[in-house]
Amino acid sequence: MNPTETPSSTPFAKVPERNTGDNLLRTAQQHHVQLSFLADTKCNIIITVSSIVLTMALGRLGDVSLRASAIILIVFSLLALLTAILAVLPKFKPQKLRDGSLPAGFNLLFFAHFSALDLDRFRAELARQMQNDGSAYDAMARDLYSLGCYLANHKYPYLRLSYLFFLSGFVIAALVQAVMFAIHL
Repeated sequence: MNPTETPSSTPFAKVPERNTGDNLLRTAQQHHVQLSFLADTKCNIIITVSSIVLTMALGRLGDVSLRASAIILIVFSLLALLTAILAVLPKFKPQKLRDGSLPAGFNLLFFAHFSALDLDRFRAELARQMQNDGSAYDAMARDLYSLGCYLANHKYPYLRLSYLFFLSGFVIAALVQAVMFAIHL
């Protein structure tokens, strides 16, 4: 709960604390963490495969009959590699506390935010979040929302671009090579 919120202003104040609510939030959070892990795994695959294709294409630049296709593969593999790296590159700004109050959007469950607090303040804020007024559910909902926004706005768009660049490079290179082959028949 933010310092500006009163217990009655939190949307979870009237939600009874029970196992079904805990399980719902925990399951959703685990699902988001699993999606993040899967995206990281896919990015690692693209990084590895793009690096191999890039190395092989660079080795074919000397062959005049393959040069155009090799250049296309190099460009698109490099774009796929860069966007995959951007997808797994950590994106966070450590919170800076001014005048001792917690800023709007402060997520007590996210390390880049709570690491700005000393241990005693962290423990006090965590104890306040665990009160029987819905604050714990509010903290979990905020964390779930942050995870989902990060996946939707940062990780998955870069991953999608990476796959599109990789696929496009192969399709365009194959088409160029087919045209070059047809011209030389």
